[in-house]
Amino acid sequence: MNEDESGAGGGSVFVAREDLVQALVTLGVTRNAALRALYYTGNYNADLAAAWIFENQDKNLDAPLTETLELGDSSSDDDVVEEFLGISAACKMVLVVNMELGMGAGKTAGQVAHAAVGLYRLMMEKQQQYGEMLMTWEQMGEVKIVLKGQSASHLTELATKASNLGLPFFTVHDAGKTQVASGSLTVLGIMGNIDVVNTVTGELALL
Repeated sequence: MNEDESGAGGGSVFVAREDLVQALVTLGVTRNAALRALYYTGNYNADLAAAWIFENQDKNLDAPLTETLELGDSSSDDDVVEEFLGISAACKMVLVVNMELGMGAGKTAGQVAHAAVGLYRLMMEKQQQYGEMLMTWEQMGEVKIVLKGQSASHLTELATKASNLGLPFFTVHDAGKTQVASGSLTVLGIMGNIDVVNTVTGELALL
């Protein structure tokens, strides 16, 4: 039997979505860990699976999924369902980089960090409005995804969409000391429910 398919529950077969497996592998996750995470989060999406991996780093995630099922996992299907009843409430932070600027790796990393910290601070300052969202994000492993944006106008368009959906967002405008002109829009950060954020950035490629 292919390790992507595992008999469970009286002969039922689990088949991981290959697009989700590849998305996780791109993030540096091993294939076995990706399969395990998708199995326990309902084969739903890569962000939720990544959050599960962060939450279960104390386990042997690299063991083939078939071994766990053959030995008998201590968690019942009901336990798994109960653990992820909040699937629709799971949150992520996305950081969209303005690729038109051609920033180097170090510059990009710095700008992404500015966006992540800026967005977090903004939400902390508005605890009454965003406190529950922050708590959910923290409990689910503080998922952060870096994506490619086309240009400043593209990032502005995405920010407008996020605003219209009530999602918190933060834009970084560089001081212009290195590589890019002063005031350049370098990174857009957005936080929110995974499904809602995906309506804004779901078609963007990973950086």
